[in-house]
Amino acid sequence: MRALRQSLYTILTVSLVAATSQSYAEERLSGIAVTGECLKKVPRDRASVTISTSLVAATAKESSKKAIAAHEAIKNEVRALTLTNLTIGTAHYSVDQECSYNGKISGRTCEGYRTTISTRFETPNFVDLEEIIGVASKLGAQNVSQLEAFVSPESLKNERESCLETATKDARKKAERIAAGAGVQLGKLISVSESPNEQTQPFMARGAMAMSAESSGEKRGPSIDAEPLDLRVSVNAVYGIQ
Repeated sequence: MRALRQSLYTILTVSLVAATSQSYAEERLSGIAVTGECLKKVPRDRASVTISTSLVAATAKESSKKAIAAHEAIKNEVRALTLTNLTIGTAHYSVDQECSYNGKISGRTCEGYRTTISTRFETPNFVDLEEIIGVASKLGAQNVSQLEAFVSPESLKNERESCLETATKDARKKAERIAAGAGVQLGKLISVSESPNEQTQPFMARGAMAMSAESSGEKRGPSIDAEPLDLRVSVNAVYGIQ
């Protein structure tokens, strides 16, 4: 008898769940589905640049030693600027034989070894970045590249979350307009969900700037201006019809 009661209880529970799921599915099919959006411009609060030193010497050891000394001089002078929230990280290091094709001998000739060292500097202040480029110019860095500006993950998270309420209200307004146009009355909210985040693209300055000792008198690099990020946050909502 107890087993029979348990079986009846299980059947009743499954039936109720199935009926509820079917009712929910029917409401979605007969409801109004909309996408609400929040569009805003967000200032880019971080910027970075990669500075490279590249030197050729007769041996790999000599080449590496000279390149490291020259590059450390740049890093040390940047550190001496005592910039707030500056981060420094090695982006590239290589030692390769420097060779070229010689048409006169129909073969390859090698002049020595080239060492290339690149460091990425990141800062929240664009003016600081201009100073860093100025240091690189003064100390004869061979290349400045990958100049980019972006929104920090913390700021981007906060901006997205602050946009959710606006996007949800926008969805409600759209649903009301659709209901009015269809001559029906908008019902209760059946479901609402946040759409997957769009991939944000950093602002990147194209090309690279070659540096030489000729520009050693410059204390600051070029002015850097980055347009704000166009942030889009969306929610999907379904409303019933009364």
